Amino acid sequence: MTAPRLGTGGADIADFVGHSAVEAEMIEAYRGRVPDEIIEIWENYGYGTFGEGFLRVINPAEYEAAIGDCIGKTQGDGVSIPLMVTGLGDLITWEPSLGGLVCLLFREGRGVGLGAARTFLALTRMDGAEHLSETLNWDIFPDAVTAHGPLPFDESFIFVPLLSLGGPAHVENLHKRQTLTAIQLMVDLQGTIGH
Repeated sequence: MTAPRLGTGGADIADFVGHSAVEAEMIEAYRGRVPDEIIEIWENYGYGTFGEGFLRVINPAEYEAAIGDCIGKTQGDGVSIPLMVTGLGDLITWEPSLGGLVCLLFREGRGVGLGAARTFLALTRMDGAEHLSETLNWDIFPDAVTAHGPLPFDESFIFVPLLSLGGPAHVENLHKRQTLTAIQLMVDLQGTIGH
């Protein structure tokens, strides 16, 4: 079976590993609120992982309900819709007022702009690990998978203790944790990342 083509210049996500289908009601609730490329991923692939298992397409409603009030969006219209998380507990959101994606790197206490969804997806497909390294500082992730095994869909590798609390950035300090719970804990301990 051929992978579906997305609105990223005819590209597909060859390494996408599906977790579950996205409910039709959820797709309709976010249609027009998120980029068309995200709708295409939901319709053609569902929830799941890609980018060598680093990027995870999530249910935005679940994340909005749990952490919507602490995402830290202070600029523009204040709208920030969670779309993905990383295998290191970062949150990727759609920022309509910016017209692009933003990644909140909780482990580093900073945010980074990722550009348009189409561009981010195309660069991830074309440059893979190099792009993820340059934009999301993912370099420790493959070593963590080798040392600790693959992650379940709803988990991420989290530094214990957190880097902000003096923890070292070593593979042996990464532990599998529920992603949503870990983000809540990082926000509670470190504060929001204003953006």
